[in-house]
Amino acid sequence: MLLLRARTPVTFRQIREQFTSYKTNNVEAGLRAFERDKADLLELGVPIRYVTPDEDDALEEGGYVVDLKRYRSPEVHLTADEVSALVLAASVAQAVPGVSYSSIVDLALKKLAFDVPELDTPVEFSPAQTRHQPVLVHFPSATPRQEKALGDRFSRLEAATRNRKRVTLTYKSASSGHVQTRDVFPYGLFYKEGSWLVVGYCHLRKDTRSFRLDRIHDLSIAPKPKSPDFDRPADFDVRAYASRSPWTFQARPSETVELEFLDEAASAANEDFGPDAKRRSGRKGAIKIQFECGNPDFVVSRVLAAKGGILVRKGDRLKKQLADELADVRRLYE
Repeated sequence: MLLLRARTPVTFRQIREQFTSYKTNNVEAGLRAFERDKADLLELGVPIRYVTPDEDDALEEGGYVVDLKRYRSPEVHLTADEVSALVLAASVAQAVPGVSYSSIVDLALKKLAFDVPELDTPVEFSPAQTRHQPVLVHFPSATPRQEKALGDRFSRLEAATRNRKRVTLTYKSASSGHVQTRDVFPYGLFYKEGSWLVVGYCHLRKDTRSFRLDRIHDLSIAPKPKSPDFDRPADFDVRAYASRSPWTFQARPSETVELEFLDEAASAANEDFGPDAKRRSGRKGAIKIQFECGNPDFVVSRVLAAKGGILVRKGDRLKKQLADELADVRRLYE
């Protein structure tokens, strides 16, 4: 407030007289403390500058001023609920792998919420701030070792996506465990069900595919970052792609299958099986759904997880894969 009320530049000597924290036995120590506080204010957006006698002939000694034209921007008034919503979004942003987002998010929230006495959703600015207050929203992050590896992949893939550069991935398949080299035109990145994925055109499959970052073993980006290697399809929407149902994925040649959902798995029958799926009623309230299955690994995992609640009525390839996996599990315990 001292600088805001001042009509002329305020010298450090005058500032020191007003604040006991700067009245140290060693004047230099007090000046260093002031410089640290000034740096914090500058980081928060307060436009403090030092005016020398050469800039203003009326001054005998240099001093500090706040540029009121830059400082008095329109105020943003946020309610506690609005700040809580921002904190919730920030908790997700802070979990993005890499090293740049966390500090940026912290600073942005401090700027927006510095005058809000209490938040409904406290944010984890630092261990000291949250040691004695409950954290109502927590977005889990990976271990430090995983964060470093994922952070590197994320930042490089984000740059490749932004610059439209071809990437070469060494990728381990979730279904087979096979490691293959994939050349990909990256269209975008999205977070789903606890994992980050990059989506783009796969030259091996000659179709759009998504790849989990934690299954990428190696990554290289084509040279000349300022020269795009591809044009992103005009109709591609990463949000629409991320919201697709796994029942409709086309990871393999499709097969017409029919599943019967018993009462204990009835909620699964309400999921999206594609626009051409056919539904009919079965015995004792069961629901039968016929659809084109191009993602048998997912279907098998759901059938096994349902523990008899989902039955495969049609689909010879799907039945065989299910029987093979059950046989593999049985052999482990014989």
